[in-house]
Amino acid sequence: MIVFVFIGGMIGALLRFQLSKSLNDRSLPLGTLIANISGGLLLGSLLRMHDVMIMPDWLWYLAATGFCGGYTTYSTFSYEIFQMFEDGKRGKGFFYLLLSILATLVGIGIIWWI
Repeated sequence: MIVFVFIGGMIGALLRFQLSKSLNDRSLPLGTLIANISGGLLLGSLLRMHDVMIMPDWLWYLAATGFCGGYTTYSTFSYEIFQMFEDGKRGKGFFYLLLSILATLVGIGIIWWI
């Protein structure tokens, strides 16, 4: 199973890297925000599928543990907030913190309740 986690994680991390490289700017790390929200939606979908039907273990490890784990990134998210605080942009940092957490939770919840 570790191979599936590795492959999924590699793909997820590369996609997140590309999103961040393409969309992050100095005002708001939009690429990371999109990765966390869409990753939350995907993980919610996977959880729902896992809950209502049989999902092969390899697919769960590839998609949920590997891909979503590599794609969503709260370590980068935390660093970006820290940088905003360091740059004296505390209001923007708190806004980004709340927006990211709430939007990700809402994304998981929407998929869960569909």
